[in-house]
Amino acid sequence: MEYSYELHKKYYKIEFPRPVRSISSAPFNGGFGYADTYVNREVPESYNSDPVVEIEKFLREEDISALHTVVTMTAVNVSTLERKKNVVGAYSMEIFLTAGFENAVSIGNRNHLFGTVNLCLVTDLPLSNAASVNLLQSMVEAKSQCMNDFEIRDRETGKKAPGTSTDTVSIFILSEETRIKYAGRITEYGYHASELVYNALARSMLKNKI
Repeated sequence: MEYSYELHKKYYKIEFPRPVRSISSAPFNGGFGYADTYVNREVPESYNSDPVVEIEKFLREEDISALHTVVTMTAVNVSTLERKKNVVGAYSMEIFLTAGFENAVSIGNRNHLFGTVNLCLVTDLPLSNAASVNLLQSMVEAKSQCMNDFEIRDRETGKKAPGTSTDTVSIFILSEETRIKYAGRITEYGYHASELVYNALARSMLKNKI
């Protein structure tokens, strides 16, 4: 299935020709379901709105249907997006990533500044529901490993941080088939997905001289 990508001044958008299976921790239309659009939008560091109400207003202004649209937010410039596609056997995986690290938080701390890592993976893998969660786990582990390797630390505690307090991860599955039952990091697909995430995040850090 073909899908489109558009970069706008304050957001980027991925559109699918029909609703596809989705799993997401996004603040708008997250969870398990179907989506035909993904939007990652740039918001000011001072953002303090009810996300559901404010995002609905934003979508109306941009003439985007809210019904099957998953929306995440970031305080970083969306033009810093890291995007990379891998083909693994008969299937493909494409990562879309934006990253800010000022909000890095260690376990046990509730510090909240601005800065978010938003991960989005589009794939035609025939994942079962369990395998899709497994793949999400592989992606989050890769993000945390990369932040650990680059010694991203919580400003308050000085401890290494596995992420920020507002990170999101979204997976869009183009296939309705469910043959693949496992997608942990020792599987072929979990391995490649985690590599995509790790390398994209590392590129973002190097570009930002972190």
